[in-house]
Amino acid sequence: MSEIKLPITRYYGSKRKLVERIWNEIENLGLEFDSVLDLFGGSAIFSYYSKAKGKQVIYNDIFSFNTAIGKKLIQHNTNELCYDEAVSLLEPQHGYFYKSIVQESFQGIYFTDEENEQIDIFIQNANLLENENKRLSAYYILFQSCIIKRPYNLFHRNNLSMRLNYNGGTFGNKKTWERSFEELFSRFVRELDEFTFDNGHSNFALNFNAVECLETADLVYIDPPYFSSSRNHTTYHSKYHFLEGLANYDQIPEHINYTKNNKEITINKSDKFEKSATFLVELEQVILQHNESIIVISYRNNGIPTVQSIKNLLKQCRPERKVLTVDLGRYGYALNKGNQFNNEYLIIGTNDPI
Repeated sequence: MSEIKLPITRYYGSKRKLVERIWNEIENLGLEFDSVLDLFGGSAIFSYYSKAKGKQVIYNDIFSFNTAIGKKLIQHNTNELCYDEAVSLLEPQHGYFYKSIVQESFQGIYFTDEENEQIDIFIQNANLLENENKRLSAYYILFQSCIIKRPYNLFHRNNLSMRLNYNGGTFGNKKTWERSFEELFSRFVRELDEFTFDNGHSNFALNFNAVECLETADLVYIDPPYFSSSRNHTTYHSKYHFLEGLANYDQIPEHINYTKNNKEITINKSDKFEKSATFLVELEQVILQHNESIIVISYRNNGIPTVQSIKNLLKQCRPERKVLTVDLGRYGYALNKGNQFNNEYLIIGTNDPI
């Protein structure tokens, strides 16, 4: 089979560069499955790879903006939004009264004044689209463009000044940061044209926290947040709250935390899998919910709790079936150079008897 081309994801912790290795390990074990539930779907890379491999796929994520991306790449099989129509969404429609939520609330924090105005207009125009296929495409290109224009591709800091005042060095991509939305839309519309396809199955995307997702599949892939032993934990919500706000645009004003310099938007903020003290309890709930499925957990050797703790929990939940660990070797995320010498692991609960 030819190499599977993947969307270029900019999501913190994305398994884009690892997914082929993960899939090969699953295949090498001879695990048989026709359907996949990607419980912490995130960038949708594992879901996308599973779709490309001909599996029925259920994507799930707690965040609305991620679910929109999952729907576009996993549930929908085509892109109906052309470039000219995408650019037209940046222009105000005659006779429509536009809110200025981003302009009024986030001046000088994430984007320039001109960009804030464009974001306000675009998201409201996108919400007016009756065609879900086009609406999801619009969300996709806006979210991806917003991410790529941010230092570190994140929103947990009030650091527009870093982007505007950057004058070279080993960090950053000033040229990309300053590309216009019109220019970036061209790139991301092409991505959607290339990466939307039909694999012959009815695939779909859900929007639940992992504990409350009641769907199941032959294989359940779990890629939860992990807590490094070497630094403070920044939640995924904090990293991407601005995009979650855009996905729930009208709710932004009443959910801004004004005590934080970055004015974090608290929509869908949750403690689930974001506290090391309760992580194993919540993971046990998830495992028991899907205990008849093959379970594949991605984790890192420097995480809290440890890989061995997760393996022990999996053994405890399914004492009569084989539980394996696979060392995928060293891997450093692009946004986390300090972890370049830590190892990625799979903890796999098979349905094979001991």
